[in-house]
Amino acid sequence: MARFDSSATFDSGLLFDSSPPPVLLPKHKRSQNMKYFKLELFKKTVLQKLAMGTTHISAMTGNANYPVPTRVPTDAQMDTAQVELQEAQDAVAAAEAAWKAAIAARDAKELMWDTIITARANNCEAVTPNDLVKLATVGLPLRGTPTPVGNMPAPGNLRATMGDDAGEIDLQWDAIYGASSYTIEMKEHDTPAPWAQVRNQQQSKGTIEGLTPGKVYAFRVRALGPNGEGPWSDEAVKMSP
Repeated sequence: MARFDSSATFDSGLLFDSSPPPVLLPKHKRSQNMKYFKLELFKKTVLQKLAMGTTHISAMTGNANYPVPTRVPTDAQMDTAQVELQEAQDAVAAAEAAWKAAIAARDAKELMWDTIITARANNCEAVTPNDLVKLATVGLPLRGTPTPVGNMPAPGNLRATMGDDAGEIDLQWDAIYGASSYTIEMKEHDTPAPWAQVRNQQQSKGTIEGLTPGKVYAFRVRALGPNGEGPWSDEAVKMSP
């Protein structure tokens, strides 16, 4: 890159290429000390500055009012600055064009993706119309929350503890929102005996009576909701007092 002539000075007498280099002022403070020229560089774009430079270089060519030896910075330095700024501006313009082309390509791909995903969603609705349970399995957002068949989850945290009297075991589990009732089943633990329903109740706790003291029993519970019964809870095992 061309360097400014170290012997050149401005009207202030400061060396143009002196060390340390002159402080670069922010745009809004540049060209404020001109007595006659109104450059207002802080207001101009790079393209406007390049146009100004072209006009200035053309006007100074053969201008007898300002002989070449008196021009500071030199014509060569002015030409270099003009060319380098133009090259930098061209590089930015090329980058902006590439960026805009990339965005346009991305937008086209996005449009294609939107078209395909919409067609897929429409196809799923056509294959299983009005079936929110099945539609909820395709990994696409739904307008509403589906109510699954047997919508109640399995009751959690089923506990079996000794009751107040002999032959009594108290049961308690976490209540399930929306459950209308609970079904309790029991059987002798570690035997092939089938499960037998004890009762159906609305509360999430209760006491099982009439058990044989010393026998070990297993218990399970499930909830009943608007669309049917949910799955059974984990078993709770306890010896009857």
